Amino acid sequence: MEIIFIHQYVPDNAPFDEKDVLEQRDELAEIFIQMGYTIRSRAIRSHLDLLSLQELSHSNCIVFNLCESLFGRDDLMFLVPFMLEHYGIPFTGSGSSAIALSCHKLESKKLMLHHGIPTPSYITSDSEYHQSLNGTYIIKPYNTHASISITQDSIVKVYSQSDFHALKEKLASSPILFAEEYIDGREFNISLLLTDDGVQILPHAEIHFDNYPPDMYKIVDYEAKWLQDSFAYENTNRSFQFSKEDKPILDAIDRISLKLWDIFSLNGYARIDFRVRGNEVFVLEVNANPCISIYSGFMAAVREYGYTFSQALEMIIKHPVIAKKYICEEDEAYN
Repeated sequence: MEIIFIHQYVPDNAPFDEKDVLEQRDELAEIFIQMGYTIRSRAIRSHLDLLSLQELSHSNCIVFNLCESLFGRDDLMFLVPFMLEHYGIPFTGSGSSAIALSCHKLESKKLMLHHGIPTPSYITSDSEYHQSLNGTYIIKPYNTHASISITQDSIVKVYSQSDFHALKEKLASSPILFAEEYIDGREFNISLLLTDDGVQILPHAEIHFDNYPPDMYKIVDYEAKWLQDSFAYENTNRSFQFSKEDKPILDAIDRISLKLWDIFSLNGYARIDFRVRGNEVFVLEVNANPCISIYSGFMAAVREYGYTFSQALEMIIKHPVIAKKYICEEDEAYN
């Protein structure tokens, strides 16, 4: 069987967060080759490249979906799994609906709140002031992952109606911005993997903000994720060690994670990010298409559980999305 990696086109001058997908592709390809698979890859650069995916419906392959953005927008990445579903081509990870939903933080929050899942409060340019909204917020895009555009300067405080209106002016400057309550507490990354026995929650990971001075907010911003020589990158460290006192929190995180797997119709593998303040658990976001490079948090959890990279990848390709094939006359004409 052939494995075909599909990802967005990445120009030579792309920033670190975009080039990461090429490293993922190369690392995973090397492992699959060692496992005896034939490997190819395709980069999606245009709408014609999306249409050309129909060619794969005539081959014995599984697409490994690594597409993290499309045409410069994260919230368009769902188009790749959407077309694969349309042509009935099996592919790894979650389906187009789950990916589209997880790429829209505001719609994700609305769905979580509808199901009684706690998530930080938020303010948009359409919000009305109320004293209950007073607090500290992070300004962020609703339609991106990878902490893009998030820095220490993204933090704002709302303690009055004038502060609130100043924040709304900032949000009105761009249609993609909103402000999410900053939860001053612990951060957890939870990786999930679909196995033959069902969904497996991999070992809980906590991000420690070591050596952070009092005037620095404990957030995983762009520097912490991507700028290797920065203070934030060097001092945000992952830990899998917990005490007995943490068990109630970890149990609550597990219950919420499994519920979100079903609510979002996740498949294959996923990551869910949490913040915990005291005994309060909040979901930051659901990532239906997380990074799975060998140095990623997901693969760190795989190692901690005791799986090899090969075992994890074998499970991922054993549980692809297989949609009913829909071919219209226009598609046949293209072919």
